[in-house]
Amino acid sequence: MAIMAILRRLVKNRVSLLGLILLAFFAVVALAAPWLAPPEAGHDPYRIPRRGWALEPTPPSAEYPLGLTQGQYDIYYGLVWGTRTAFRVGIIVITCRALIGIVLGAIAAYYGGLWDEVLMRFTDIFMSFPYLIGVVVFVAIFGPGLNNVMIPLIALGWMPYARMMRGNILAVKQEEYVLAARALGVSDFKIITRHILPNAVFPVLIQASMQIGSIVVSVSALSFLGLGAPEGYADWGQMLNFARNWMLGEQGNALKYWYTVVYPGLAMVLFVLAWNLIGDAFRDIMDPRLQA
Repeated sequence: MAIMAILRRLVKNRVSLLGLILLAFFAVVALAAPWLAPPEAGHDPYRIPRRGWALEPTPPSAEYPLGLTQGQYDIYYGLVWGTRTAFRVGIIVITCRALIGIVLGAIAAYYGGLWDEVLMRFTDIFMSFPYLIGVVVFVAIFGPGLNNVMIPLIALGWMPYARMMRGNILAVKQEEYVLAARALGVSDFKIITRHILPNAVFPVLIQASMQIGSIVVSVSALSFLGLGAPEGYADWGQMLNFARNWMLGEQGNALKYWYTVVYPGLAMVLFVLAWNLIGDAFRDIMDPRLQA
């Protein structure tokens, strides 16, 4: 199916159109971050500027439209530059996972025999590691930080892609056009890249698009626990970490500090929703059982 035809069907689908609009909004915010929230000269743009040293959050005002969170960190600035962090973390982790899974799954399925046995047992070994525990242990050894979170997320998350790719290629490599290419003496590399992967990779891409949101949530959860982004870094999980002591407000006014939770929480929910809506619609479009 042509790329343009897929895009047209995505736009015609109301569910995916909503997801595309939300995703386009976040993309514009991420690209325009230097203009929407100009960083201070000579400072790391991903470091949220502090507007004071008071512990108690400051409510929204004309000067600070979304308010200031614990430690007087600017919520608006954190949300804008946190959008870039969300895209960077989600895309890097999922892209690396998918590439590793595609390569290993393709080799195992195409060559079979010993290659298949060794690579699949290698995959089983990695699948036996507890996912979240592995991430926490890695961060505990090498210290908190987004890079130290992304590495174990990649290393312990590529296996489903490899298994899915292997299953798809096992079905595709028996097709007549693949057998004809082999009979004509076409190299294995060309057969895999030109004939097999284009017809087997779409389910992997669909799964990848649907998991970008879950990766952002996982990294934000680790930042909320103090294992991800360092203090003051523009990350939505970090913003929620600043708000955890103020979620219940104060006696007699439980919603006094609502802005410290609602804004970063809403940004995270909408970002994840956008990717899930697009992934669901993309899956429906590519499912041959729904083409009738």
